[in-house]
Amino acid sequence: MNFNYMNPVANQNKIETYIKCKKCGDEIYWNTHKKMMPCKCGAIEVDGCEDYVRVIGKKDGYEEIKK
Repeated sequence: MNFNYMNPVANQNKIETYIKCKKCGDEIYWNTHKKMMPCKCGAIEVDGCEDYVRVIGKKDGYEEIKK
């Protein structure tokens, strides 16, 4: 068997998702390990894990950022 190949998925850069508060600019990593994490000004809160992401706050008060 020839195992001399490269897995294209393993070699891609991992893109991470953050939720950014438009009011204070604070960025919260999406995976909070099921702990509610507020931004600095308290306008939004993020609760997430591998199964879900929940954002509390006004819909136009935050945006999703991929890095």
